[in-house]
Parts: sequence; structure tokens; C-alpha cells
Amino acid sequence: MECTFPVNGKLKFRDLSVSWEKKDELKKQVYVLLKGEEDFQSQHSDFRGRIKLLKEHLNLGQSLLQITNVKLRDAGFYRCLIGYGGADYKTINLKVKAPYRTITQLVVSTGDNMWKLMCQSEGYPQAAVIWQNRAHEDLTDKANTSYETGSDQLYRVTSTLTIKSRIDEIFYCIFWNKELRENTSAILHIADSADVVLWTESRRFVGAVLIVTAFIGSVLLSMLCIRKARANKGNRTPVTISSVTKPSKDKDTYDCRDAFEDGELKYMQIEKT
Repeated sequence: MECTFPVNGKLKFRDLSVSWEKKDELKKQVYVLLKGEEDFQSQHSDFRGRIKLLKEHLNLGQSLLQITNVKLRDAGFYRCLIGYGGADYKTINLKVKAPYRTITQLVVSTGDNMWKLMCQSEGYPQAAVIWQNRAHEDLTDKANTSYETGSDQLYRVTSTLTIKSRIDEIFYCIFWNKELRENTSAILHIADSADVVLWTESRRFVGAVLIVTAFIGSVLLSMLCIRKARANKGNRTPVTISSVTKPSKDKDTYDCRDAFEDGELKYMQIEKT
């Protein structure tokens, strides 16, 4: 921000006083230069560490105030008071802009060629979101747009479009800031996102197939074991305890691995792999 004052000849720095203040509900002191000496004791906490007077311009009769890390609350009316062989002041209206520069995108498949497209961005003032397809047809009426305000006073705008579309299609979301007459757009590619989504779904499908295969294999193995055990039970020869001289493998105690021939085991291993 700038205000000017007359300088006749060389500036007498010790005779110069400059004061900047913000006119809110309560007056806030922004910067004070008193008789050539800076005074930060009365500076309001809102501006501490963010204000600098460009002293090299004072010789030209210019009081240039620089504000860094500008915030939305900095917007408003400022008064510049100059004391140098007299007194004068100027009121300046500072407007703060926050364009919607960065747009976060999301593309999700909901099945049956239905897609959910989402765009989100932050800025100020409130922006409208326009949706278009590859042919630049307006799809805004089909979208749902919501607005939130954070502690930094920026608008967080989220717009979601649910639409049926084939793969290899593109859509545009456009953030239109009417007050600034500025727009920022993003391109959403169905094809690019579909690869990720379909890959994820494929992994889930393969996992499900492996689980089902393992379950069926376990059931078949158990049935074969039971059938083999029953067959052996019907064909065994009774023996007395006295005729047994040493422990032997009872036919009822059956190793299920015997149910498979080498060829069958090899087949199951291939299926497992």
C-alpha cells in the first residue's frame, strides 16, 4: 500500500513521522515511524512480524507499506498519516484475493459403468463449479456442490458429479470466481483412473477365487478321507488284544494323504500355485 507526501530537497529523516492504522471496529495500529525511529510497542498482534516500511522510497516522498503472508482478515480500510513539516492522511481500501489455484481430483467407479467424479479446492470469495464433458456440454445440473468455511475464512468448495460413462472419456470441472472474473479448471480422465480401480477390483476377485478354491479343496479332501476310512473299516479283520505283540498302525487311523495318487497331488499343487 502506498501514500505520498511532498519532499522539498533532501529528506530530513529525523523530522519524519509515519503512521499506518487499520480501521476495524476498533482501531488497530499497523506501523509507526516516529521522528525517524520505528516503534513496534503499540503494533497490533494481527500484524506482528508481517509489516515492513520500504524506507528506501521515503526520499521520493513515498510511504510504501509491505504486508507479507497476507490473510483474508487483512482486507479492509487503512489510514496512512504523514507528519513532515505539516500533516496529511490518506485512506486506502485493501481487497484480498484467494484464487482457486489447486484442485484436488478423485475418480471412483461405482459399478455398471457409473462413475463418481469429485473436485475440491479452496479460495475466496465463493466460487461456482461448472461441469462439462468432452464435447463441452453443460452437466452442472447433475452435480452436487457444497461449501465450508475454515478458520482461515477460505471457502472449501467440494463438487461431485455422478454419471454413467464409458471408459476413455474426459470431463472438466471449472471453478468460476465471478467477483474476480477468474476461472481455474481441471481435467478428469476416466481411462487413467479406471486402470487403478479395475486393478484393485481384480486383486479382490483373485483373492476371493483363491479363498473359495482353498475351501472347496478342504471339503473334498475331508470327504475323501471319510470315504476311505469307512471302506477300510468294513474290510478289516478283528484281532484280540492278546494276539497283539507290538503297536501297529490301525486301519481306522488313516493318513489322508494316501487318498491321492501322485498325479492327483501334482494337480492340486498346480491349482494352489
